[in-house]
Amino acid sequence: MNDVLRWGVIGTGGIAADFCEALTRSRRCRVVNVAGSSPAKARHFAERFGLDGWSEEISHLLADRGVDAVYIATPHPLHEDHALKCIAAGKHVLCEKPLTLDEPGAARVLAAAKRQGVFVMEAFMYRCHPLLHQLLTLLKDGAIGAIHHIRADFGFRVARTPEHRLFNLALGGGSILDVGGYPVSFARLIAGVVEGTPFAEPTALTATGLIGPTGADELANAQLTFRSGMTASVTSAVCYDVGTTAVVFGDHGRIVLPDPWIPGSRRQGLVSELTVFRDGRDAEQVTVQTDLATYAIEAELVRDTLPALEAAWPAMSHADTLGNMRVLDSWQAAVHHGRIPSRHSTVS
Repeated sequence: MNDVLRWGVIGTGGIAADFCEALTRSRRCRVVNVAGSSPAKARHFAERFGLDGWSEEISHLLADRGVDAVYIATPHPLHEDHALKCIAAGKHVLCEKPLTLDEPGAARVLAAAKRQGVFVMEAFMYRCHPLLHQLLTLLKDGAIGAIHHIRADFGFRVARTPEHRLFNLALGGGSILDVGGYPVSFARLIAGVVEGTPFAEPTALTATGLIGPTGADELANAQLTFRSGMTASVTSAVCYDVGTTAVVFGDHGRIVLPDPWIPGSRRQGLVSELTVFRDGRDAEQVTVQTDLATYAIEAELVRDTLPALEAAWPAMSHADTLGNMRVLDSWQAAVHHGRIPSRHSTVS
């Protein structure tokens, strides 16, 4: 592999721009090509970031031998098709969450990657950040004693617009699919720490939510129970500003992360923090300083992982992605239909 991992980007929206901006500071990753929903958007995007080239169609980007890996930053319903095309072309894949619209779709993508022998990772960028490593170290060292409960929220307020992707079901609208994967993956990760495994699956799920006029879940909450007895309350929202905080509760205190999903609360930020509250002691603020923004940290993790096909824990493995999608499927079914899909044997 070359010293520099050369990236193609599919998509020209805000997240794609954040990714490219972050990689301008990386010495080991570089964006070299982009394809968008139109040639004009791709050309403008390439000019904006000074890329070597741009592609009129996705097939042209995938035919570029100068592209080693592809970052997929398109709307949710397009992820599966785009990922499968990248895999068929032999390109490594970093795909924005959710990897697909449901667990069966994710299984198809991951099976194709295994057959083709290419890297695929669902882009939960917080899983690659040193802030999370700091949290896991504290928990494993018993900083707050035995862990019993998690509260994790990811919600914001966007004006309700029927055609917007967050509210349009045809575009994968709804809070659970858009941001619910963050608190769910966090809860499953910490439950795994409790159980001594990379992640753990809930044994029970109950959920409530608010369905908006377009049929999208605009606010949703789920209560998860794990085999260890640990519980979690997770909330997602796209029309209600419920915040972006995660809290881990233990026998002797709690650890609060004000914004673990976008460490530092800025996509290009380099400073993040958590606070440890221990019984009988002053609060301890732990600051984490990085040289690169979160998207660049994530991209460099892909570069450092190759030629292995799955990133090391705590980044998202294939099995972790599948488990997370099963919970999201169950959460959506419970909120939208008042039921839990029978195929999800890990949740009842």
